[in-house]
Amino acid sequence: MDQPEDVEVILTDDRRYHFHSSVLARNSSLLASLLTEQTAAKLGPKAKTAGVKIRWMIELKKNPHDVDLTGRAWLELVPLDRNGTPNFHPYGIVINENGRTPTTLFANYESIFYAFYNRDLPISDDDMPSALTHVLEILDIAEYLGCIPVISKSIDISLLKHGQALYRSIQKMPWGWLGLAMRLKSDVIFQESVVHLAGNWRKIKEDADAMARMNEMPESVTALCEHLHKGLVTRGKKLELALSSLYPGSMAVPFQNLPIRREEYAKDILVWLALSFFRHWLTQSIILEKGCHAADSGYKLYSQLGQAGDAYMDRQVISQFHSKFPMTKKAMNVLENHLLEIKECIRGVVAEHGILESTCLLDTRRFPVDYMTCVEVKKEDIPWVGRKGSANTRKRRLGLEPRRNESSAAAAEYQSEQDEVVEQCEEEAAADEDEDDLAPEADRERGKRARHA
Repeated sequence: MDQPEDVEVILTDDRRYHFHSSVLARNSSLLASLLTEQTAAKLGPKAKTAGVKIRWMIELKKNPHDVDLTGRAWLELVPLDRNGTPNFHPYGIVINENGRTPTTLFANYESIFYAFYNRDLPISDDDMPSALTHVLEILDIAEYLGCIPVISKSIDISLLKHGQALYRSIQKMPWGWLGLAMRLKSDVIFQESVVHLAGNWRKIKEDADAMARMNEMPESVTALCEHLHKGLVTRGKKLELALSSLYPGSMAVPFQNLPIRREEYAKDILVWLALSFFRHWLTQSIILEKGCHAADSGYKLYSQLGQAGDAYMDRQVISQFHSKFPMTKKAMNVLENHLLEIKECIRGVVAEHGILESTCLLDTRRFPVDYMTCVEVKKEDIPWVGRKGSANTRKRRLGLEPRRNESSAAAAEYQSEQDEVVEQCEEEAAADEDEDDLAPEADRERGKRARHA
């Protein structure tokens, strides 16, 4: 670089740096306001002959009563005369660290200044808590300097290097990471946080501290989480509707010649009994609010249905049915086999709906969660990316897209059923909104009380 290093930055007496004014002004809005021609030293001929290059001197200052440096520090210009020397000797901040934990303030300022020269920030790659603390400290300084866009990418990459350690941390406190994502403008961390927030929204809304943090976010972000959560509930309702109207195999048409005689249906009486037992159990589960109205939005119930086998309706439950409908041991065994076959069909239906699939980066097989993570956060949902809608966005977001590879008649019939489901879900959503009109205001009040507590 041809330009001389014409800025001296003094953090402490032993931390003095020379930088280029153009680099500092280009990367920091605060430094751009300080490093102007009006504030530059007017070097005389003697100074130029002596090779003096420093035209600005900046000193880090603090409150003199702030012994432990827990308060705010700031940068201040030091006036220079025509010889490029200050009227007093600037020492920067003097702090006695004997017996105290060494402050990281000066190292953080140094790393940010060097980041202006494309150096990587020295953030830990193997200690997630330490890395997070370091990032928050750097962000506070970067916000003061007005240079977050310059360092955000480097911080984002450093955090993503932690892999599953990062994603587990996001899962434990998504509202905190969402705030960090907003400050960094990190697409990945924002999307990951919203997946966990929307999936576990009902439980999070009961957490006053979490909602206090959420109320500090833009309303559009909270509305996004609410909207995506309602989409999950709608998908759960759609799955429950499909399961309650399922007739596996050839139950509906056991014989090809129409009309079908009752004797043909009678041959499958044990299959019908097995299906009745399943619907009895499913209906009870839904009425007891273990489905889409549960605190986990039905995750536990849907997981059981997706596992089949003895995950639900085991021999102990079946024996209760047999006590009401006594039959021979052979008939009982045949009925249980039919029930297992029905469970396999149910598992296939759950898989088709994709409600147990995970869109988050957390490895939910190694680190399972107790809520759904099939939320799809689109690029246009990210505040700094922008929002572009389409005519069918609402249906796609609710997971109600038309099926492919079906005959036109079947597709038309299926589409008609979908339209009814959409209409029903929208009516229920409107009813829920009417009941919860005061909820956002109550949440904000609860958040305020939590902050004042």
